[in-house]
Amino acid sequence: MKNIISELSHWELLEIEKPARYLGGEANQTKIKDNPKLNVCLIFPDLYELGMSNQAIKIFYELLNNRPDIMAERCFAPWPDFGNLLKQRGLPLYSLETGTPLSEFDALFITLPYEMTFTNVLYILDLGRVPLLWKDRTEGPLVIAGGPSAANPMPVSKFFDGIFIGDGEESILEICETLIDLKKSKTTFQEKRKALGNISGMYVPEFPAKLVKRRVFKNFANSAPPLHPVIPNVQATHNRAAIEIFRGCIRGCRFCNAGFYYRPKRERPVENIVKYSCEMLKNTGEETLGLLSLSTSDYSNFENLVKGLQESKLYPEQTISIPSLRMNDNTIKLLDETPQIRKGGLTFAPEAGTQRLRDVINKNITEDDIINVMKTTGDSEYRTVKLYFMMGLPFETDEDIEGLIGLVKRLEEIGRSTKPKKQISISLSGFIPKPFTPFQWAGQNSLDELKRKRVMVCKGLEGSSTKISWREEYLCLLEAVLARGDECICDLILAAYNNGCKLDSWFEHFHKEGWEKAFEQTGIKAEDYTRSHELSEVLPWDFIDFQTPRAFFEKEYRLAAQIAGEDLK
Repeated sequence: MKNIISELSHWELLEIEKPARYLGGEANQTKIKDNPKLNVCLIFPDLYELGMSNQAIKIFYELLNNRPDIMAERCFAPWPDFGNLLKQRGLPLYSLETGTPLSEFDALFITLPYEMTFTNVLYILDLGRVPLLWKDRTEGPLVIAGGPSAANPMPVSKFFDGIFIGDGEESILEICETLIDLKKSKTTFQEKRKALGNISGMYVPEFPAKLVKRRVFKNFANSAPPLHPVIPNVQATHNRAAIEIFRGCIRGCRFCNAGFYYRPKRERPVENIVKYSCEMLKNTGEETLGLLSLSTSDYSNFENLVKGLQESKLYPEQTISIPSLRMNDNTIKLLDETPQIRKGGLTFAPEAGTQRLRDVINKNITEDDIINVMKTTGDSEYRTVKLYFMMGLPFETDEDIEGLIGLVKRLEEIGRSTKPKKQISISLSGFIPKPFTPFQWAGQNSLDELKRKRVMVCKGLEGSSTKISWREEYLCLLEAVLARGDECICDLILAAYNNGCKLDSWFEHFHKEGWEKAFEQTGIKAEDYTRSHELSEVLPWDFIDFQTPRAFFEKEYRLAAQIAGEDLK
């Protein structure tokens, strides 16, 4: 089939927003290989700008294309204007490197970074002319998922031939080698799926195993990051050269799925990070280096790392970007001693407004820590301080909401006395119980209760200069259903897509009525998935060995209840 990109005229492309999203040809794009043994497409189910910032896509793109016998290409979810253009022209969605229709690849690897991309998966498969359900596929590409939101594979299990759990660096090569061997013998689709089930960490819905063990990339510390990332045609969401300095977390916040998904903590050595950072900056021309992790200031040798990066600077104006900081003494020291860090606003996540509730959720910061950070950074050039809070946390009371209001007022008062003055902004979101956390059994507040608490915060801060934003409560409910769902949720997602739902994380495209209709059509009740569970109940994801024992999660949940002065059933 012809290169689909060549089928589109300049006049057609000028009618859509940001046509460069769909043209490929970027700097550092892989060279086209002649007759590779395997052709795969890496898919990020959201816009180009977001996908080009995704670390998993960068890692797998370079890892696979370093193999001479594998050609890995990319595809992202199109904005509706381009999706409609493809439909009007009768053209399929294609890869950026060669314009190949998705249906002509050997495999599609789709990363699932957050639950609100689930309908985008169907949107991409539909545009790519790939059957949406695995049971309807007898030819064409195998469709394989991975990523944090695939940790509980059941809500998307009808759409994928295989769903991988855990770190993918080693397994993606194992999958490709398996598929290369299978191509030689011209096996059936069913035989291909069965073979996938022999790969550790892989869940195959057609041949469900009794136990699937999460994979851990133990050699992370000694591995090289992607050193030649593709440079986007349009500005990416995170416009910088990025290196993952460590993977995992030791904090153990009881609400955080990522903290358990990426365990154990594994750090790259300082000398390797400095060396790789210099190579990456040379290969991209970027002037800002992003240090990535779940909490960058938790790197054990951070002072020497920053010193090493400073001593090896390639450009006088080179800066460091640190997206995740904790409100503690290490952060204060870091901000004071590292003037080369890119300046912007300070962003922190206290999560709860009272010490009691922070202890319940195991957020290891005190109110004194929060106040101290605010006072100590008062004379710095940072002008904005953004704080993230959750509402509806387990064992929360109205006193905790009042505590949130009081804490914000206190911080605002400190901000008014500094030079320059600090603008406080807060972001509110409803708590979402996630699988593989100590709070996986906890219930979610009803929509009315979440709205009541949000209004309580807004009224409590009336007349203040604090800027308040919040996540719409229905999105919080929907994310909980998609995260904690069983196989029935596949029918809900399919019905929602057929009702026009896609790009659900973009407020201008979120179609609430389409989701409400899908609940009615399927007879699924959201409260069945947002309710609290007894500790004795079997959960849909219990067949996954997350390498953190269920008994540990239960112990932590009981400890949270004990701190709150409550008993669990």
